[in-house]
Amino acid sequence: MSNLLEIKGFIQEIAEAIAEALEIDTSVVDHNLIRIAGTAQKQVTQVISSGVIKKVFETGQYYLTHHTKEDVHCNQCPQKHNCKEKAFMHCPIFFDDKVIGVMGLMCFNDTQREKLISKQDSLLSFIQNMCALITSKLKEYEMYKKEQEMYQKIEYHNIMLHQILNTVSDGYIIINTEKEITHINEHALNILGMTKEEAEDKVITEVIPDLELKSILSNRENAFYDEIKINKKTYGVFISAMKDNKETVGAVISFKIVDKISSRVFSKAFYTKEITFNDILGESRKITDAKELAKKVSVNSTNILLLGESGTGKELFARAIHYASDRHANPFIAVNCAAIPESLLESELFGYESGAFTGANKTGKPGKFELAHTGTIFLDEIGDMPFYLQAKILRVLQDKTIEKIGGVVQKDIDVRIIAATNRNLEEMVRTGKFREDLYYRLNVIPIQIPPLREREGDVELLVEYFIKKYSTIFNVGIKKISPQAIEILNTYHWPGNIRELENLIQYLISVSNSEVIDVDILPNKLLEGQVPSDVKNSNVKKIKRVTPLAEIEREAILNALELFGDTTEGKFKAAKALGIGKTTLYRKLAEYSVDISKDSQCRNY
Repeated sequence: MSNLLEIKGFIQEIAEAIAEALEIDTSVVDHNLIRIAGTAQKQVTQVISSGVIKKVFETGQYYLTHHTKEDVHCNQCPQKHNCKEKAFMHCPIFFDDKVIGVMGLMCFNDTQREKLISKQDSLLSFIQNMCALITSKLKEYEMYKKEQEMYQKIEYHNIMLHQILNTVSDGYIIINTEKEITHINEHALNILGMTKEEAEDKVITEVIPDLELKSILSNRENAFYDEIKINKKTYGVFISAMKDNKETVGAVISFKIVDKISSRVFSKAFYTKEITFNDILGESRKITDAKELAKKVSVNSTNILLLGESGTGKELFARAIHYASDRHANPFIAVNCAAIPESLLESELFGYESGAFTGANKTGKPGKFELAHTGTIFLDEIGDMPFYLQAKILRVLQDKTIEKIGGVVQKDIDVRIIAATNRNLEEMVRTGKFREDLYYRLNVIPIQIPPLREREGDVELLVEYFIKKYSTIFNVGIKKISPQAIEILNTYHWPGNIRELENLIQYLISVSNSEVIDVDILPNKLLEGQVPSDVKNSNVKKIKRVTPLAEIEREAILNALELFGDTTEGKFKAAKALGIGKTTLYRKLAEYSVDISKDSQCRNY
């Protein structure tokens, strides 16, 4: 309850002003029946025991008596023999519909009593207005207190945030929606070669020109990963939106030097573009049924096992489930268990403490489970997880705790697990290659994602989508595909599923010299034994080139470099257009023996 004592000085000034103006003494009592302000100090007691005051508190109504000696409530008062009041008027003081005090006019002589009787209506209105004034002042004071508390908390949080940021080994920068730097730690200042005074309040793009923030600050993405050059060194940059009631109010930027082993894993894990079920294209019965089941189970935190061949879109389903759940504002962390070396997988998943092993970061490292706290972790290719690690995953599922490598303390964790595999886990359980107890823990809700060859009618829909997408990326104008070519694509068995189809479309757009993609540029493997009847044999015989996926990928990379150029900036744009990191681009170019020196031409190979 709000306390009148907090504005005691103001109330005393009001009481004295009333007494001087009306020539009638005034008193104010708080909810503890203690007199906190008033005039005629020698004529009244500090602790009130009057039944009249109590009655005003109980009823919330004013009380007026012209003759105290005749008033029934006064006769019941234990102070009646010492009381010198001849008449009085008491009014309640309200705060949020509760009586928190009483203001009274007290008459100690006949002149005051006669004035009270003759002007009781106007005096009642006046006192009620004074009570409202006190209430208003108390509300103003309460607001002032809250503002002061808020400012103190903000200042405290700023100090704590600054101290916390300086304890971590990575560079950290916090910006507002105007891209202005509000916080920056010592590690970031060292990386940028700046002082705190030079960095604070600057726009982030003045400090790091290559940083892309539009998709974060425009609410299109919650977070994303990028790789940029700072002072001739490559840094992995993780940018995460700060939200307030789903509105972006700024961003947190962290960066560390990229090492060759963890670059691809790190970027894959932190890629968190928001995906909905509308992003999963397809109208066939099987894919529609899979989407409907995934929608139903997304609302709770039950573990899910996604089953399907490689390239069917299991990660897309996992992301859609996450963003449809009540965890959508929290992290989505993806881990490909087959892509990480077995020697590194445990530390990637569970993290490690300082000095846990030779070469360990001196400050330790959080694992993917810890990073996914309150959110979702996607364990792709779970069938490739080493047997000894399966026991630790089971512990997470059973006890909701994790323990870092080299650690002795178990940490509570709240995370939803979505696992995926293209392997037959039941067969692996029978042969002793996968833990039975873990299988049943993960397989609470299995969702079978159909291969592309079983999705009748979806190939054409996906072809149109990929043609539009990559025609725009490669800036070649939207191409079309002939009905004969579509017929062949519809009858192909697609062992690589949607991933294979997407790579093929990139290749076809790259090599096509006309507005229409026709049969004559389709790879031979698509043509063998499945050429439409209205396609002439003479045309088919001219197609002798064999184009495996590697060649498709190589051609797409070369096309992108030809479009954007082979400078450092051109390679960065090419990698972005292809949906891969620069490190991956360089590795692919080396793999395909392409000369990427600045003075060379991309197609001199």
